[in-house]
Order: sequence, then C-alpha cells, then structure tokens
Amino acid sequence: MVLLRLLKRLVKTILWLVVIAVLTPIAGLAYGFLMTSSPEPLAGAAEGAPPKALADKVRREIPAYQRPQQATFLAYPDWAPVHAARDYAGFVAKDQPSGFPYWSYIGGYWQDNAAILRASSAATFNYDDQLMPLVTGTFYTLGYALQWAYENTVGRITEAAAGKRTAADIHQAKAAADYAGFIAGTPWYQFPYAEKRADLFAVQPAPGDSTVRSSERKLAFGLADTVKQGSAWLTGLLATPSDPALLDIHVWAKGPVGEATRQEADTLLERDYGVDGTIFITRRGQPFTDMIPRLIDKSVSFVEIGGNDEIMLSVLSAADFAPPEGSRVLFSQAIPVDPATRRTGLIVAVRKLHIVLPALFEAGARLEQVYDY
Repeated sequence: MVLLRLLKRLVKTILWLVVIAVLTPIAGLAYGFLMTSSPEPLAGAAEGAPPKALADKVRREIPAYQRPQQATFLAYPDWAPVHAARDYAGFVAKDQPSGFPYWSYIGGYWQDNAAILRASSAATFNYDDQLMPLVTGTFYTLGYALQWAYENTVGRITEAAAGKRTAADIHQAKAAADYAGFIAGTPWYQFPYAEKRADLFAVQPAPGDSTVRSSERKLAFGLADTVKQGSAWLTGLLATPSDPALLDIHVWAKGPVGEATRQEADTLLERDYGVDGTIFITRRGQPFTDMIPRLIDKSVSFVEIGGNDEIMLSVLSAADFAPPEGSRVLFSQAIPVDPATRRTGLIVAVRKLHIVLPALFEAGARLEQVYDY
C-alpha cells in the first residue's frame, strides 16, 4: 500500500510537471501577443541589390552562403537569456538577488518573442524553428519563477538575519558575472558547474558574516549547480554537434574590404568581384557584432550578410528615438534593472547598415548585438 501511494504521488507529480511545462509557453505567448502588434514591412531593403546573374552564381558556387532570412529573428531568443544574465550579474554585484525583477524579465521575454514570431511569420513554417524559442522560454520562465519564489521567502529571511552581504553573496555575484561572460560565446551546458560548486563550498566567511546566511547560500546555490550540472550533462548528450561551417558567416561587402579586414581575427577573404564587391568569411556572434562598426569606420558598406538583405540588431539608449531611414523598430523596452536605459530591437536593410549605425550612434544609442544567421 505504501509503495502504491508513493507511485500515485510520483505519477501525479509528473503529470503536474507536464501540465506546467505545456501551459507555460501557452500563457507566455498569449501574454506576448496581447502586448504586441504586427510590424510594418521594412521598405527599401531590396534597393541596390547585386546583379541577379552574379548573385545566383555566388549561391551556386559558395556552400553555406545562403542562410534562412528568419534566422536573424530566431537568433534573438537565444541571446535574450544572455542579456538577462548580464543584467542579473550587474545587479547582484551591488544588491541582493531578492530584489532582482524576475517577473519583468519573464514578461519581457515573451513580449519580445511574440514580436520575433510576428516578424518571421512570412517565412515557411519550420517546426524546429518555432519549437526552440518556446523551449528556451519555458526553462527561462520556470527558472526565474522558482528563483523569485525562493529568494523572496527563504532568501529574504537569511538576508535579514545577515544584515549585510556575506562572502558567499559576493562570491556568487562574481560567479554570475563569469556565467554571463561564458554563455555569450559558448553553449550554457558546457559551463563548469561542478567546479563553481566546489569554489562556492570553499568560500570562507568574512569576519561578522552570518553563519545562517553563509550556509543557506552554499546549500541553495550548491543544489542549483547540481541540478544544472545534471541538466547540462543530459543536454550535452542530446545536442547535435555543430557543423564547423555554421559557426561562420559569409559577408558580401564593398569598399576597401581587404585592407579593412586584414587585422580582424578569424576572417578570410573568399571572392573578389571588383566593383561588385568582395565576399569574406568571419566568425558569427559577438566577434561579428564588434567588427561591424570598425569596418564601417573604414568606409566598408555591405551588400548581403548570410545571403540576405535584412538583419536584426539591438541597441541600448537613454530614450526612445526615431528609427533612421533603412530601419524600423521591432520592439523597445526599458531594461528592468536600469529603467533609464532602453533596449530597442530593429530590423535594418543590410545595404543601409553603414548609414543606419552611425545615425543611431549620433542619436546616442550604442550597439548591443547584431543577430546574424
């Protein structure tokens, strides 16, 4: 009888977890779509297109040159947790995690995700493309919701008992910064959770530290690291190894491309078409984001990126601004931990990128991320 009761409870718990996992993205998307509207199409993106015969030749002769247009939008849900991790690390460097606005970040994710889905809806439906942002959002939501619940109950009690930040608090703030920096360029499941847990357990209390708070931080975050370590191990087993070619991006540009890219790491000139421009290969992600303003400063303009004439990027600014010609706003929100700063997602015509970015900088914005393909 005892075994049967335990089995029933286990089944009931699993069913509840399944229900929560299913309802979370449904509720999130419903909220997101209610809070957003369909974007206007970007005008003028096709202006200045390369000769069709040459464009067709490029696509025939260069493997992996063409990337799906919707990939620029669908890259954002992968980066949203990175932006949130950076914001969290900056917040807990000075304040206790109980004060972090977890629910604002949850709501912001689903609003932005709805805007992304609206923007990519014209593309051919791909189940995997639509599934991954929902899976990411579900884990993101449940993780932040559980942390909010814990930090505002047990965490608040031990925080009050301590009266100040302990050595364990300071250590975990540094660990949060390490995590934010790591996942900006590496899959989260490769993070050394076991090593970080060992480092946490080795932290010695500073004079005057609360034993209760120190022990609670070690137990709570040690358990969290253990759960994440198990999830990371399982994810690593299931993850499909990345094709090395997909870690690169093909960029068709004009101007002094050879000279401008000479000092850029992991960058290789591939084809030179004279007055029609040059194609080079470089690393995707943060390296490409950092490279773009440098190339523009050296009089380089862009023809296609990943074979496309539209690309999404995000900027940070102190206030709203009118989008420059050749771009349109996809979403704009105040950053919850810093309401004086706004994060704005824009869709930009690739062939006007060299005009749009300087205009944004002149308006006081700073480039956060270019979401390549």
